[in-house]
Amino acid sequence: MKKANKVDAVERMRESIAAQKGAVVAENLGLTVAEVTRLRKVLREADVDFRVVKNTLIRLASRDTGFEKLSDTFIGPTAIGFARTDPVALAKAMKEFAAGNPKFRLKAGYLDGKVLSVPEIEALADLPSREVLLSQLVGALTSPLRRLARAMSDPHRKLVYALHSIHEKQSSQPTA
Repeated sequence: MKKANKVDAVERMRESIAAQKGAVVAENLGLTVAEVTRLRKVLREADVDFRVVKNTLIRLASRDTGFEKLSDTFIGPTAIGFARTDPVALAKAMKEFAAGNPKFRLKAGYLDGKVLSVPEIEALADLPSREVLLSQLVGALTSPLRRLARAMSDPHRKLVYALHSIHEKQSSQPTA
């Protein structure tokens, strides 16, 4: 690779690092073109930038960034997924692919300035989707309000039932 191409590649990686919400580093031990294409398709749907990188170039690109904390994982054939929007979707996709392919092994992750171990990546992948979490939050927030509304309407309802019962008793008695 010519020096100008290397500089350009380092700059593109630096841009990916700056734009990422989370990242997962994996070891790519000889995936076929079809396997990489399948992985890229899944990751593209999750809005992930996936790259097979040269270790020296990613070390240069990550210099003076928080991502530099991962530099000890840049050994051997390295592939990195950068999440632009949803780090959970990235972790899910990478975990699922690694589970079905022994030539692809997760090494580490990066989220909010913190290096993640493989078990932490797997725990992140096991989280429900953003939409499910938001609906659970809405349910949790509205539940106390529903209970309060029900508690406030109970005395009125009981009064109506009692009045209705008295009316039924009086209507069923013969008038003299």
